[in-house]
Amino acid sequence: MNSHTRSYGNYGQRFEGSTSPTIKNPSTQVQQNTQFNDRDRLNDMLATEKWLTDGFNVFAREASHQTLHNDVMHILNETHQAARDVFNLMFEKGWYSLHPEQPSQVSKEYQKFQGYESQFPQEQRTPPYESGGMYQPRQF
Repeated sequence: MNSHTRSYGNYGQRFEGSTSPTIKNPSTQVQQNTQFNDRDRLNDMLATEKWLTDGFNVFAREASHQTLHNDVMHILNETHQAARDVFNLMFEKGWYSLHPEQPSQVSKEYQKFQGYESQFPQEQRTPPYESGGMYQPRQF
């Protein structure tokens, strides 16, 4: 799968001006029985990729050796891409849907978080290397 060159579904057409509250492609039918089907496998793969990216994020953040950190970051990026590819395939088959938020709710959340900005400490900005040192500690 190469998600960089394929367009999945009619996302733009379904989102812009759509009266439907859900963004979804027509669902590909699978047999419903006790055995794993393609949809079940992709759900399991996506859950696994999400779990792996969570673990690799922690690993990358805590790796003290630069070469190890670089290797883990490479693996992390590949794992994120694999998760994206599985998501795109599920979306294309109609097995993953998106629910756009109402503009009024987005505005409400924006206002809520904008109010938090006044609680952040005011940082005094010093031009880099002004004191001759390579590292300027943050002043809180």
